[in-house]
Amino acid sequence: MSLSTLEAYDLVRFAEAIDSRLAAADELLAGRPGLEREKEWLATAIQIVRTERAPAPALLEKVRDLPELEEVREEFSFTLQNLWVDSLEKLHAGITFCASSRAPVIEALFPHLKFPQLRRASREAIQEFGAGYERRLKSSYVSRILARDDFSFVRPVLDQVATAYSTWQACFAPVQLPHEQAAPLRAELIALGKKLDVALRQARCLAEASLAPIPDAFENSGLAAKPRKRAARGLPFIDSAELGAPEATTSETEAADVAPLEPDSVEPSAAELAELAALSGAAPAEPESPGDAPVASDAPAEPPPALEATAAPTPEAPQAPEPTPAPPAAEPPKAPSKRGRKKNDSKSTSEPA
Repeated sequence: MSLSTLEAYDLVRFAEAIDSRLAAADELLAGRPGLEREKEWLATAIQIVRTERAPAPALLEKVRDLPELEEVREEFSFTLQNLWVDSLEKLHAGITFCASSRAPVIEALFPHLKFPQLRRASREAIQEFGAGYERRLKSSYVSRILARDDFSFVRPVLDQVATAYSTWQACFAPVQLPHEQAAPLRAELIALGKKLDVALRQARCLAEASLAPIPDAFENSGLAAKPRKRAARGLPFIDSAELGAPEATTSETEAADVAPLEPDSVEPSAAELAELAALSGAAPAEPESPGDAPVASDAPAEPPPALEATAAPTPEAPQAPEPTPAPPAAEPPKAPSKRGRKKNDSKSTSEPA
């Protein structure tokens, strides 16, 4: 059986799913009395799969830089993406413990609390959220609050968030493996895929025999499934708009015009509020040009067009004489009534000569 590098990778990932399904079937059989022989068969199937896939996690870490596995980089980064979201949730919990769940700094740093969506967001959405988080973290208000002594134990969590995000980004950095390193890794991955292909077929047969006494148990377990095709397979997508509107850059001149509050205040000053509003994309829109804004004037309003039309003409332009209206056309004479003509005729014929 010949396998490509991508097909071998799919078999390795598919073996993980089969392992969890075998464990679920084992729990189903464990709750049934008897069936000792069937339980032994299923235990053998689990042992076969777990023995063959034991080197898989370490091998996947080594082969992720192979050029033919570039399209599965997002799957490699999925675990690191969840670790980054875990650090964000830890930071949110630490700030909540230091202040409260309604502290203004939480709203300033996390205006859109959508951690579950971040776990399955696309690469572009993660990068957009990360850039906005960095801008809000460097704002004057958030920097002032996190520099307080009562927020000192939150600072190590900030370093964890930054480290986790850098590690996630490193998954997409292009790495040119020389042929001397890529060829052995490619051969090792294909060899593991072939072993897992045999092990999965053996485990499937043992599992079907084990679950035969229970009606529809094998069909409902998902153990009869096969690896899917690579087409139309990937992580779920969340429109970047679901994570929040894109943040705008802050205006330093507007922040300098307003006097700040006392340094010990936990409430944002007017300048800090304006800065946070700009970062959240909620700043009020300004008119495009000075002519767009309404301007009050003491000059009288211009007369309507109807009044201008009735004004007298200027002397330079002589007025043309108005044309005399044509006389109305004369109406044609009406024809005599036929009924009257018949009456006259009847009277003239009835008189004696």
